[in-house]
Amino acid sequence: MGPKRHTDNVKPLTEVELQLMSVIWELGECTVKDVQVGLSKERDLAYTSVATIMKILEQKGFLKSQKADKAHTYKVLVPKADYEALSLRHLATNLFDGNPTSMVSRLLDDSKLTKEDLVAIQRILKERLKS
Repeated sequence: MGPKRHTDNVKPLTEVELQLMSVIWELGECTVKDVQVGLSKERDLAYTSVATIMKILEQKGFLKSQKADKAHTYKVLVPKADYEALSLRHLATNLFDGNPTSMVSRLLDDSKLTKEDLVAIQRILKERLKS
């Protein structure tokens, strides 16, 4: 059995948690104030609300905090790419009955994909089929 990954016990994020994590993934190491400033365009949350949500994210295993001067500094434990993969697996399992082909087919059918998008997807598929 391989080493335990940070995504082994990760649960899906709520909408507001995902908005905060999007800012945190962009910032990397950050403080509550950094995140609050980064959110201001999308969602106006009080400092205490941001701090509470970041503590929840830490309890969920997404972040790790350490005391630096008077503020806590937070570091990401679950990279965005890992969460994206986890979310897609969760979606495939729970909505598409474990059938990723059905999920991809729905995406291709219903999405407003440009010709450039389709060419890029085709290129990715060709590379995956080679390996």
